[in-house]
Amino acid sequence: MIETISPDLWEETRSLRPIVEAARDEAETLRRLPDSVGQAFTDRDIYRLLLPEDLGGRGLSPLCVFDLIEEVSTYDGSVGWNYAIGTNGGSMAGVMDQDLAQELFADAEVATAGSGPPQGRAIAVEGGYRVSGKFAWASGVHQAKWVMGGCFVFDGADMRKGPGGVPVVRHVLVPASDITILDSWKTGGMRGTGSTEFRLDDVFVPEQRAFMMFGAAPQHESPLYRLPTSYFGFGLTAVPLGIARATIAALRDLAAKKTPPPPRHGLSHQPFTQYVVAKADAMVEAARLGVRDAFERLWREVRDEGEASMEARARLRRASVHAVETSVEAVQMCYRAAGGTALFSDQPFERALRDVNAAAGHIVFQRAMMEDAGRVAMGLPPLLPMF
Repeated sequence: MIETISPDLWEETRSLRPIVEAARDEAETLRRLPDSVGQAFTDRDIYRLLLPEDLGGRGLSPLCVFDLIEEVSTYDGSVGWNYAIGTNGGSMAGVMDQDLAQELFADAEVATAGSGPPQGRAIAVEGGYRVSGKFAWASGVHQAKWVMGGCFVFDGADMRKGPGGVPVVRHVLVPASDITILDSWKTGGMRGTGSTEFRLDDVFVPEQRAFMMFGAAPQHESPLYRLPTSYFGFGLTAVPLGIARATIAALRDLAAKKTPPPPRHGLSHQPFTQYVVAKADAMVEAARLGVRDAFERLWREVRDEGEASMEARARLRRASVHAVETSVEAVQMCYRAAGGTALFSDQPFERALRDVNAAAGHIVFQRAMMEDAGRVAMGLPPLLPMF
């Protein structure tokens, strides 16, 4: 896999900034990404960044993609989130039939979205499944050409069980024309992600497009497809870090311009502002280095030994949660330091505060993940299946 971002790719990615900034208010109103941003994603082939080169992708390493996600997230948190979701679409290529993967990802417009937790019902029939259900948290579904949903498998009225009585789960992939998008994404933060619900109503899904997203033997030799479930959410960690970086930069810009009435000094001369800028920078820099180092160790184990140790998985989980919690704290510090200016919607601070807290609510960043990392540190098994 490619371990370095080329200057051309950096330039291509940074060319998103003016498009994103021009569409930012529209995204808040629409509660999804505007079409101009969705088209810009496709034009830059983001959906195949992680995909191995032999499947038609660019073959970037997850660390490279992490850095690109962080960059885009400094432009806008919602866009960065959907960029992270979109770039991760190539992850499913390693667990599906490889002929299907070749066909599906041959097109740069292979925009994917989906909902991982099993919420649907897949009734086994000849040649595949008939699927119904309502699926939540489908970030980017409005731009998607293909949509994935997790389902419990049923044989008639009976839920299929595997070893130990565990329900059998399949993730089904359907063309976007088969789904009904529901207007339920009415939130305070991350409004522009369009992470709404969708519905499937007795849709036939052929066996070839039903697979196990987690826990299945990989169908491709790339180490990307040997990463454990603790990898899920790694790219998303870059989003709060990017939001925090942009908020610190906004405070510096504000401090250079904001001059209160005499006898008070300008914001840039106030010790509190100076402390906040330096402290927030240090916090975010350290958290970023920590999560990148944790992934580098896990990635090395997967490449060299074929799998990641529980210690490496715990290190990545705790580093990711810590990075997100640190980002929230850094944004809050900047918000307070900005004073009354932070209240206004034409300033970036209130949106950053909403967005970073919304991102922190994702399941992979919640307290239970850190608790499981603590269990591993004490020689106990984790409780969460996604750990």
